[in-house]
Amino acid sequence: MPEPSLLLLIPAYNEEARIEPVLRLYADFFRKNYSGKFQLVVVLNGCKDNTRGVVQKVAADFPFISFLDFPEAIGKGGALIEGLKLAPLADLIGYVDADGATPPKAFYDLVRRSGEADCVIGSRWI
Repeated sequence: MPEPSLLLLIPAYNEEARIEPVLRLYADFFRKNYSGKFQLVVVLNGCKDNTRGVVQKVAADFPFISFLDFPEAIGKGGALIEGLKLAPLADLIGYVDADGATPPKAFYDLVRRSGEADCVIGSRWI
């Protein structure tokens, strides 16, 4: 049985200095370990730095990476709401922060457990 299609959202506000390794880590991990359709969408939330340029640079290497650009700040919640509008594009949708606090394997473990519940939430503290 094929793996479900997966959409990963990463809300980002001025993450130029740290988002590239996070994107590359997730892209490489899921390219190697996930056989289903995988899309990673960065939701740019009023960035005043070159976060967009960094995302475009990484997307040139990984065509399943794209972005939504909101020139005015809409907050993390607003960025997630906008990203969730892409829900019809995938069977499963998740998000992680741009700081890399959640490693790809931890997110993948949640994806693998998704069939056990309607919603799966990970916590670093539990």
